[in-house]
Amino acid sequence: MNLADLVFTHWMWWILGILLLIGEIAAPGVFFLWVAIASGITGILVWLMPALSPEWQGLFFAVLAVASTVTGRRYFRYLGDEGRPAMTLNTGGGKYVGRIVPVTQAIRMGKGRVRLGDSEWLAEGPDAPEGAEVRIVGADGPVLFVEPVDGSPQQESR
Repeated sequence: MNLADLVFTHWMWWILGILLLIGEIAAPGVFFLWVAIASGITGILVWLMPALSPEWQGLFFAVLAVASTVTGRRYFRYLGDEGRPAMTLNTGGGKYVGRIVPVTQAIRMGKGRVRLGDSEWLAEGPDAPEGAEVRIVGADGPVLFVEPVDGSPQQESR
């Protein structure tokens, strides 16, 4: 049996697209959606050009699947807050890395508190007086790791 013996109609591509959408619902992530879109567009092309050979249909589908997947991944990557890439669940304070925040309870012996938005977070880092500004450089659960911002007053070590 040759590939040319198979009849590829627009209905076949649309049914494949629907099956891929069902697979998207059943599988985690967002992958099958883009391939389903490629299948639907291929179905439209075959509907408009019914004499298109199965080889060209397959090639068109493959190119569209790759292009739509790459485009979709780029789109979803930048849906995070403030133009930063979207973070995964349960990253805690990790999404605040780089922000400058005020110290609300002096950091002494490496421990203190900082204000982030409308709440206070535990902070670890070099000693700093209350009111000093520090930059968040990392996080571990509810604890933010901070470092002094250049020009911010530092508490002298005793």
